[in-house]
Amino acid sequence: MIQMIVQYEVKQNLLSQYHETIDKISTMLPDFEADMFSCSQSEERNFFVESFYVPTEAHFHALKKMRLSRNHSVFGILEDFVPGGLERMGFMAIKQKR
Repeated sequence: MIQMIVQYEVKQNLLSQYHETIDKISTMLPDFEADMFSCSQSEERNFFVESFYVPTEAHFHALKKMRLSRNHSVFGILEDFVPGGLERMGFMAIKQKR
């Protein structure tokens, strides 16, 4: 199992739209075999950290590619919310011991 962590900043003026979009993302992640989704915001800035688990490294790479796609119907919406666009998102994979 792989813990997938996604980090990014969100523009202040788009926070309410961002929250609507992250709700959509959280409901569709199980379609990609991702579970235990959480999203937290730092106290200092509009910096968000998503965390969830996927079964394999292949799932991580496929989901990362989709998350960076401007053409994806849901993930691509974040392009306008993140200063500098989707390429400014950070991704980490932490392999969990069984």
